[in-house]
Amino acid sequence: MKKVLLFAASILVLGAAVSCNKDKDKEKTVPEVTVAKEALVAHFPMESATEAVKVGAGVTYSGLTGSAAFVDGFIGKAYGNTAGVNTSEAYMKLNLASSNAIKNLQSMTFTAWVKLPAGTEAKGGVLSINGTAMEPVWPALVFLFDNYNAETNEQWFNGRIDFIAKSAAMWPNSASTEYAKKDDWIQVARTYDAQSGHWANYANGVLVGEGDFLIDDKPVGAINACVASDCNAMYIGGWASRIEGKAADAWQGYFPGAIDEVRFYNQPLTEVQIAALYLEEVTIALTQSI
Repeated sequence: MKKVLLFAASILVLGAAVSCNKDKDKEKTVPEVTVAKEALVAHFPMESATEAVKVGAGVTYSGLTGSAAFVDGFIGKAYGNTAGVNTSEAYMKLNLASSNAIKNLQSMTFTAWVKLPAGTEAKGGVLSINGTAMEPVWPALVFLFDNYNAETNEQWFNGRIDFIAKSAAMWPNSASTEYAKKDDWIQVARTYDAQSGHWANYANGVLVGEGDFLIDDKPVGAINACVASDCNAMYIGGWASRIEGKAADAWQGYFPGAIDEVRFYNQPLTEVQIAALYLEEVTIALTQSI
């Protein structure tokens, strides 16, 4: 059985409950997540133009483009591509100051809730950062969905980071080994340990893929080595290289679904912490839907 992709019935009910209780959401204060709170360096709840960024030194909201809009999310509102296809221009832009929350990362954890639309290929960038890259097609950092399975109508979570400080080689694919179900909210998470080079992918709090980024059997290094001085923009739902005209490859699609509760931590969270984070966010969503 594919362990990632099975949402419990309670979570499916949760999705409907959250969608039907938006008026109540407006009257509530959303509790803060407590898991690894001391390591949280960026949190993008994407509730609105004024609440797109909650935590993130040097990160400011710029605007929405194309068919992007604030839509019903996993918790409150979220970023969404209302066209529902990855060929339609849609993205949120966040400005990165010269000193920003992402630029100082060495090890990290990235988490987000995503909803892939049913009945369509959902290839596209969940989040990407512009700037110096190995090739024009690759942003400095990108998390994406890729490898569509037409028979089962599923995708899998991927992620690449260009690393140019120590080597001319790009970090390899780090895709999960399991597919993600369509038309469900799914929490995806990626951890990276700069000391060991180890990366891991999680879906709904469960480990679904792991490996090592090594060059000559040594860790490739810290995240901030690839987030160069010319990295000044982050895009939610879009691919930086395509948005900025550096490449026009068709596979660099705009994410056609919805994205919520993006978080960056300055350390690789443990498997126990990832599971606890998932459960805490589910609990918050359930609380908000009542």
